[in-house]
Amino acid sequence: MRRRLFIGLLTFVVLIVALFYFNVIWRSPSYYTLEQDIALEVPIVDMKAYMDTDLKDHERPYIFEVESPNNNGKVVVLGVEHRSDKTHPQFEAIRQHWKDNNPTVALVEGRLGFYFSWFQDPIESYGESGLTASLAKKSNVPLYSWEPERHNEVSALAKKYDTKQLAAFYVLRPFFGHHPDSRKENAEDMLQSLIKDRTDYPEVAGAITSWEEIDEIWNSEFPDIDWRTYNTGYGWPGSFHEIWNSSNLYRDEHMVKIILEQVGKGETVFITMGASHAPRVENTLKHQIMK
Repeated sequence: MRRRLFIGLLTFVVLIVALFYFNVIWRSPSYYTLEQDIALEVPIVDMKAYMDTDLKDHERPYIFEVESPNNNGKVVVLGVEHRSDKTHPQFEAIRQHWKDNNPTVALVEGRLGFYFSWFQDPIESYGESGLTASLAKKSNVPLYSWEPERHNEVSALAKKYDTKQLAAFYVLRPFFGHHPDSRKENAEDMLQSLIKDRTDYPEVAGAITSWEEIDEIWNSEFPDIDWRTYNTGYGWPGSFHEIWNSSNLYRDEHMVKIILEQVGKGETVFITMGASHAPRVENTLKHQIMK
């Protein structure tokens, strides 16, 4: 009996290992740890400047390439809409640019999640990040999330903003990531469920413990805006907009430094991101890679 149990358990473990090895099952891509800090010589355009100029009227998808004159390093940037409709033409653009450039490193926005290819479609599950991850897995190319680790971001922003408001921002951000129609029926429960995970950092720990506190913070500044159905789009209201802008800029700076480090090593970097990120980092990348 014990022998059969052992053999069954061993078979199960071998099967799971094989499913991961052959990329039938994925784990979320790792964060990228920079080997050294890189000074950005041309500032990234922040979201406030982006929204206040004609830059926001760019084409979508927004695609550009930058090649280093010093080595074979190159980056292929695809700024696309966050969609999960497999028929959208942007996904064919991603496939074609992957095929044309033979990347050696892939970067995606967000962390994705658990994926089982026998039962899930990468685009339907994770949009452009899912497709990029799928291409990287099939080509055996190293894959990373270009997002900074959240504890580093929280630590940086905690030096600039009120603790309670910062905690409220980090709880509301994933909440606003859900479509208003999907959250309006149980908004309070959804918000409450996010609090522990999103405030589990020394700088904001214990600052907020209930959704009622967030409700009070929000209503004190925006009594005529219901957070339950609010759509952030390209911005947040009032003082939250400053935190949101700083968060986006911190993320973009980390992303650009990853690209510069990898291109500096002669790698061909393939990166997908939300459409607004691409034109805002373009001049920074071109200046520093092509000099």
